[in-house]
Amino acid sequence: MTDLVKLLQAKMPLAAWIIDVEQSSVPCCNEAAEALLIGSLSDIKSGQRVVRDELRERLSLHLASLEIGDSLPFKWPFTSEYGVDYLVRGSVIALDAARKGLCVEAHPVSPDDVVAVSPDDVTVVSPDDSLMEHHAGLLAQFRSLSFAIFDQHGAFIEASDYFVAHFGAIQHVRDLFAVSGAANSFIRRLAHKESLFQEIRLATQNGIRWHKIEVSYHPLTKMIYLLTHDIQEERDHEVALYRLNNYDGLTNLPNRNLLYHQLESALINARKRHRQFGLLYLDLDGFKVINDNFGHRVGDELIQRVAERIKDSIPSGACLYRLGGDEFVVVLENTHSIVELENIADSIMQNASNTYPVAKMEMMITASIGIASYPQHADNVDNLLKNADAAMYRAKSMGHNMCFVYQNSMADNIDAYLTLGGGLRKAIEEEQFILHYQPKMALPDERVVGAEALIRWVHPELGMISPDQFIPLAEESGLILPLGEWVIRRACRQLQEWRKAGYPDIKLSVNLSSRQFMQADLVDMVERVLEETGVDSKYFELELTESMLMVDAQQSIEKLHSFRKLGLTLSIDDFGTGYSSLAYLKKFPIQTLKIDRSFIHDLGLDSDNDAIVKATIAMANSLNLKVIAEGVENRAQVDVLNKYHCQEVQGYLFSKPLSSDDFLAFLESSRAVV
Repeated sequence: MTDLVKLLQAKMPLAAWIIDVEQSSVPCCNEAAEALLIGSLSDIKSGQRVVRDELRERLSLHLASLEIGDSLPFKWPFTSEYGVDYLVRGSVIALDAARKGLCVEAHPVSPDDVVAVSPDDVTVVSPDDSLMEHHAGLLAQFRSLSFAIFDQHGAFIEASDYFVAHFGAIQHVRDLFAVSGAANSFIRRLAHKESLFQEIRLATQNGIRWHKIEVSYHPLTKMIYLLTHDIQEERDHEVALYRLNNYDGLTNLPNRNLLYHQLESALINARKRHRQFGLLYLDLDGFKVINDNFGHRVGDELIQRVAERIKDSIPSGACLYRLGGDEFVVVLENTHSIVELENIADSIMQNASNTYPVAKMEMMITASIGIASYPQHADNVDNLLKNADAAMYRAKSMGHNMCFVYQNSMADNIDAYLTLGGGLRKAIEEEQFILHYQPKMALPDERVVGAEALIRWVHPELGMISPDQFIPLAEESGLILPLGEWVIRRACRQLQEWRKAGYPDIKLSVNLSSRQFMQADLVDMVERVLEETGVDSKYFELELTESMLMVDAQQSIEKLHSFRKLGLTLSIDDFGTGYSSLAYLKKFPIQTLKIDRSFIHDLGLDSDNDAIVKATIAMANSLNLKVIAEGVENRAQVDVLNKYHCQEVQGYLFSKPLSSDDFLAFLESSRAVV
C-alpha cells in the first residue's frame, strides 16, 4: 500500500488528493487541496468527503483497465470558487486490501490554455505556461493560506495576501527568521535543493511565533515555494499542558513527575561516573493546624512563602520540588559528603527563624528534614526517597525543626511509627494512657513546689511508649484534640485526688500542643473541666512554646488573656529555642519562663551558655517573671543557677517523671512545703 500522506506532501505546492473510487470518497488530501476544494465537494461522512456519482462512474470505467502507476488517459478542467482554472490529472495507486485508487493533482492554467475538450474522454491540449501565469495561478490557489515564492537564491518574488498580512513586506527569505543562525542553516539547505518540513520560529507582524513550514524546489521554474502555518497557539497549549503535568500550580515548583525524572537521570550519571548525589525530604511541622484553623487560602499563601524561603536557602546547584501538601524535596547532584546535605538542612532551619507575613499575620512554621544519599543509603530512586522519608519521620518524632540522616535502623522505626498511628484512636477510646509527674524544686532550699504532668502510652503489646513517638502522629491526625482534653481532665482529677487525700496543694502544669492551642473552643473546654473537677485554677498551669505563640501573635495574646481571666498560670516552655521577640514577650500575659535544657546542659562549662542563662534570668526578674530551669542533672548546674537567682529547677538530679504513687512517696520524703 502506498504511503498516502508522504505522497501528497511530495506534491506540494500543487493541490493533490486521493480518490477511493470504490468507496466514492476522498480519504485524504494535502493542505493545498484543502484550500482549493473548499466548498466544491459534497457532505462529509465519517470524516471522508463524498465524490459525486457522475465522476465516480467515469473514473471506474478507466480504472479497471489500468495498472498501478499508469496515468489516466484524460485530464479534466476544474474552476475554483475564485474563478481560477485548473487541469486535473490522475494516476493509479494501490490502496488497502489490494484495491486501486487514484492520486490526482491540479495544475493552474490560464483560460487561453484550454484548446479543446471532447465530451467523452476529455483531452486537453496545453501550450507551455508562462512563468508569471503559473505563479498567478498558484497564488490564487493559496489565497486562504500563507504561501510565498522565492527565487533559487532566496530573493522574494511573490506571496499570497495572507502571507503578506502575516509577515509584512520582506525582501529575502532570511527576513523571516528571528535568529540569524536559523536563517543561515535554512539557506544552506536550500542551496542543496532540499525539500523541507519542520517547525521553526519566524518573525511576524505580531512578534516571533512558532510555525510549521513546508518548502519545495521546482526544477523547471527554479523557484522555491514556501507554505507556512502558524502553530503558536498549539505550542502554547503544549507548554501549558506540560506545565500542568510537571509543575505545581501553587508554587510554580517542579512536581513529583520532574523529581523522578531528575533522580533517574542523576542515578544514571552517578553510576556512570562513580559519583554521589543526595536529597532532603522536608515536611512542615503543624501545617494541618494552620489549614484547619485559618482555612486553605491562608495555608496556600503560607506554602508559597515557605517555598520562596527554601529556594533562597539552598545553593544554586540544588533543585527544589513540591510533592504536594506540605512536602518538599531538595536534590543535590555531584556531592562529596553527607556534610554538604546537612549544611543545606541547617540553612533551611536557620532561615525558619523569621516569621512569614501571611494574610496580615506574622506566622511561624518549621520543617522536619530527612536526608539520604546515593550510594550510601540506597541504590535506586524509590528506596532513596523512602529512606529519606523515614529519616524525616525520625526527625518529626524527636521534635520540630530537626534534621536526621538516614540509618538502617530507621526502616524498622518507620514501620513501628505507622503501626502506632493505626492504634492511636483505639488507645484513646480505651484510655491506654497514664500521666507521670516530674517534681519542680524551689531554690535555694530545694522544696517540692509543683510538678509537670507528662503523658505515657501503655501499649498492650509494645509496653510503655514515650510521647516523642506518638504525639507527632496525634497532631497530624487531629487526635491530639481528644488526647489533649484527656490529659487536662486527668491532671485536674489528680490534683483533686491528692487534695482529698490530705496532701498539700501544689501547682501542676500541663503542656499544650500547637494544634490544641489553635483549637477554637480551648478556653471554654479548660473552663468546663475546671468546673467539673472543682480544681482551684491558681494551682493549674499551662505550658506553651514560643513557636506556638508566634504562629499568630495577636490571636495568641487574646487567648492568653482569656486564660488569665480564669486564674490560670501561663508559662513559656523551652524558652530560647523559639523566635519570639522581646516586644511580644512584654505583651504576652505570662508568669513563668522555662529555660530550655540545651542551655542548662553545659552550664558552668560554656561561657556563652552562662551568659545567655544569666541574661535570661535577669531579664525575667525585671519583668516580674518566675524562671524555671529544666534539664538539671548535676550540682554544678544548681550552684550556677542559685548564683544567678533562678527560682525553680526541674531535672533528673532530683527525680525522673514518676507515677502518681511514686510521686507521692517522693513528696513525703522531701517534706514538701507550699
